[in-house]
Amino acid sequence: MIIRRHLSLANHYLQNAYKGWEGVAPESNFNVPKVNIVGNVPKGLRGTYIRNGPGLIEKHGHPLAHPIDGDGMVCALTFSGDGTVHFKNRFVETQERIDEETQKRFLYRGQMGSITEDQKASDSKAVKEAFVTGKLPKIKFRNPSNTNVWHWGDRFISAYETSIPYSLDPYTLETIGKEDLNKTLKLKRLGAHFRIDTSSPSNPRLVTGAFVRSPLMPNAALEINEYNWDMTLAKGKIFEIEGLTYFHDLAIIDGYYVVHKSPFVTMNVQEAAAILSGTTGPEYNMKLNKNLPSQFIFLPKDGSEKPIVIDTPFPFHMYHFGTSYRDGDHVVLTTTSLTGKFDMSWEWRYWLSNMCKAPGKFGRFDINLKSGAIEYSELDPASNEFPCSHPFRHGHIGTKYNYLMACDEPERGLPFMDVVKVNMEKGASGRQVWRADGLISECVFAPRDGYKFATESEEDDGWLITQFFDPNVPDKTQFLVLDAQNVEAGPVCRIKLDFKINYPFHGTFTPYVFM
Repeated sequence: MIIRRHLSLANHYLQNAYKGWEGVAPESNFNVPKVNIVGNVPKGLRGTYIRNGPGLIEKHGHPLAHPIDGDGMVCALTFSGDGTVHFKNRFVETQERIDEETQKRFLYRGQMGSITEDQKASDSKAVKEAFVTGKLPKIKFRNPSNTNVWHWGDRFISAYETSIPYSLDPYTLETIGKEDLNKTLKLKRLGAHFRIDTSSPSNPRLVTGAFVRSPLMPNAALEINEYNWDMTLAKGKIFEIEGLTYFHDLAIIDGYYVVHKSPFVTMNVQEAAAILSGTTGPEYNMKLNKNLPSQFIFLPKDGSEKPIVIDTPFPFHMYHFGTSYRDGDHVVLTTTSLTGKFDMSWEWRYWLSNMCKAPGKFGRFDINLKSGAIEYSELDPASNEFPCSHPFRHGHIGTKYNYLMACDEPERGLPFMDVVKVNMEKGASGRQVWRADGLISECVFAPRDGYKFATESEEDDGWLITQFFDPNVPDKTQFLVLDAQNVEAGPVCRIKLDFKINYPFHGTFTPYVFM
């Protein structure tokens, strides 16, 4: 029997969820006192959970139009393996942040509409001059480096998908500087999502993506690179894809990289000029457009054949893939699909899109690569985003578990207060739900034995880590650890901070300890 929350309780949390963005956390570095840990930290949990997100939504008196424009703050929660925990957090010191902190004023406009009247006047003039001279206007956007962070080789990499990434010291979170991955980023940027290819467990590879599109060019450029552990480039290729207007995540399966051509962003010369001049915000263009194609594109890893393009059964936008794999001609892709009147409104000053009007639905696409046949089945009824799966088993045949940041209430899109475990093989009978007493964030899966776990033990043998906020205690943050095999039992421990960290975007787990 499923016990639902009282409607007034869900409404209370939604109406006060905005408090999770307020304020600026102090930078810190400390061992978490035992008194701040409720429950027992699992002895087998060893490694570091790292997450990134906007550390502020106001810059020197100028409110930001959307959290996506906020300076990135990275947090690292390190589990030593003996029950002790270390915490540290620090802003990513991008050049834009350094300039603004030095001059104590808002200098760089954001890509989600954060702009001053003076900047709007200056940029509008530059755009008008560009139409006369035929040269692209020189308009500077901020790089907040706030979307994701991960560990590879000897560094942490902080990424914001339209800009160059930054490297951080894993032990201190000190910003080392701009990171070009040994001068291999030909597009001078790096996407916010990556995959770890463990098809050869003894030699895992980091797979990254980056995307550039200009309204003056018919094709978009998508750069996909694979890196060895020492950050040397194993292989890389720039694919030209007609009609690709947006890229956020990729799936890797045997023989192919997979991306979704989303009917999401429209951008002609006039629309680009309006955004660059500041007369309209990007949210005007960032919405579902059913007149554009919605397709999965299978890009051959070896470049020996043309990409395979398969139309989806219905138009949708997606940010994130879940478990995905290929078995012969049969491909399974899972995603959170956003349909209907989806757009990028900052809903309730809490969530990043209009989830109440266009809730995310987690589902499965079964595709025959040979015939092009495609079928869709919904895997879970809850509104959700940020699907999480085992990071070292992506692309492995038969993977079946996904963990959702969800709102498991009938006909509601928000707030996210539920962790849902989805078993693709068992469907509803294998579903597990934990109903939180506050607001949760993206779940990150921490496997028991690191990269070794790519081929050994059970797929769900590990823990979920999520950042937690209770609007009734608006000046505090918690991190929760759940047993991934028994999600419905709730947290095995709560790690409480004496201050609040703003909501995160994305996080990852590395089996390495950085104290």
